Amino acid sequence: MAQTFFPITPTEITAGASGEWTPMDASALIAEGATGVILHVVNTAGFDRDLGLRKNGSTDDRYTDADGVAHFWAMIGVDGDRIFEAYVQSTTEIDIYVVGYTMAGVAFSTNADDKSLGFALDWYDIDCSTEAPSAIGLIFEITGVLWSDAAGLRKNGSSDDRHPPGGEHYTFGAIIGCDGSQVCEGYVGHINNDFFLVGYITDGCTFNLNATDVSLGSAGEYLDLSALPSGANMGFIEHYSLGVPYDFGLRKKGQSGGYYDIYKQAYHAWAIVECDASQIIEGKIENTDADFFVVGYSEVPAVGLENKSANMGSKMIAGKLI
Repeated sequence: MAQTFFPITPTEITAGASGEWTPMDASALIAEGATGVILHVVNTAGFDRDLGLRKNGSTDDRYTDADGVAHFWAMIGVDGDRIFEAYVQSTTEIDIYVVGYTMAGVAFSTNADDKSLGFALDWYDIDCSTEAPSAIGLIFEITGVLWSDAAGLRKNGSSDDRHPPGGEHYTFGAIIGCDGSQVCEGYVGHINNDFFLVGYITDGCTFNLNATDVSLGSAGEYLDLSALPSGANMGFIEHYSLGVPYDFGLRKKGQSGGYYDIYKQAYHAWAIVECDASQIIEGKIENTDADFFVVGYSEVPAVGLENKSANMGSKMIAGKLI
């Protein structure tokens, strides 16, 4: 097993222009040879703003509303110069933080593969065997048309049944396990909900058949979630809120202040969050109807690779450190 997911100190990287696709240079933050970036995106506007993410050189052109008071995690590929591209309606109202990166064992396509379903209101197989050979996990971007559009993902054979509304641009970082034939299952509330396979994982991670419920029993403060298994360094956590988009936050245990106190809304989001040495992540919820489920986690081998940028925390403007 190789380590494939590497957390870093969250570092803001700001687009150089609004209303167009802009290169985002992450080379000062992530290791040479990185295949992708792990991002935490926060809409501070109070109302919807267009947002898009793509690998540098892609011709994908999806940028639709990110809910006005929402935050979510995302993953996207980088090119050999460690550049990705972002489209933001407002550079001052969409905050993008690099929180980690991926190495060999996680692959991203230049142009995402459209894996949308032709049927709605039930769980259907999504066969990614051609696009994601040898994959154990899949990374999706999900889009919709209306705020009420619903979607869900689960490992093939799972009995999980979560598919709440998620918004017009549902998520950029939906991460889920697949079976040995590279099949997962998807659910959409309307055929206008679309799945785009942006990348896949072949090593360094474990995915649960049925997600582990680590929901909190009380609201209003950061509390420990149940520990991830020994050896984990990041958890893949599905946040689920049915009917109302409650505020929530997730962070590595023991961290607080500034970036680490981001606490905003979402119906449905997948988070990629670092844990501490005891495999603990802290969560905070506005209401106990907001739940957390561990769909999987990344691991550090017995003799791990060092993260050369783990202590970097500068701010980047138009791809340059300041």
